[in-house]
Amino acid sequence: MTKRLYSEDPYKQSFEAVVEKIEGNRVWLDQTCFYPESGGQAGDTGSLNSQRVVDTQFDPEKNIVHILESTPTFKIGDKIEGRIDWERRYRIMRVHAASHIMEHFLFQVFGPLKLTGSHLNEKYDKSTYESDERLDPEKLAEVEKRANEFIAQSLPIETWPDEKRPHFRYWKCGPIQMPCGGTHPKNTSEIGPIKLKRETGGRGREKVVTSLLNS
Repeated sequence: MTKRLYSEDPYKQSFEAVVEKIEGNRVWLDQTCFYPESGGQAGDTGSLNSQRVVDTQFDPEKNIVHILESTPTFKIGDKIEGRIDWERRYRIMRVHAASHIMEHFLFQVFGPLKLTGSHLNEKYDKSTYESDERLDPEKLAEVEKRANEFIAQSLPIETWPDEKRPHFRYWKCGPIQMPCGGTHPKNTSEIGPIKLKRETGGRGREKVVTSLLNS
């Protein structure tokens, strides 16, 4: 299984690895900093030996696949240098942590809501919840206020693996804790202020869009 360097250090931007498999423009390595799309978080982009990586995914065996813009010029067994698009990744890390904090205060204000899906990229997180009623804008403004007050406290963010399942991870910030295997900053001071917006998710569903004021 691909060694997941992003779990050891989400700030690591470049690495060396050995090419284990190539199928067309799809490349497997023995280890990688590239985060594969999962848990709603978008897959990383970047480069392998200066060749553009346009997406990163899991294969059916949970190995990590790097999808290149074109067929690679390197071959199986070669040692290559990988580099993630750091500015994009770092924004994703900040938005991801913000989405967890948002949800904590969303449940405080609106009561427990069932999460049915999320989509997270460098621009925003869109989380969809089951709700028979439209989310009240004044209450959502209160969620935003509480979340920003919490973020402004410069609280440390911790992540760690489950003792029995090393690829199952947890996230914690202050009193907020939940399972999460994504990438995050080390402190809420890195997130900065956020803004929230409601969107319709279809009948019986409401979306909350979390984005950064300072990208």
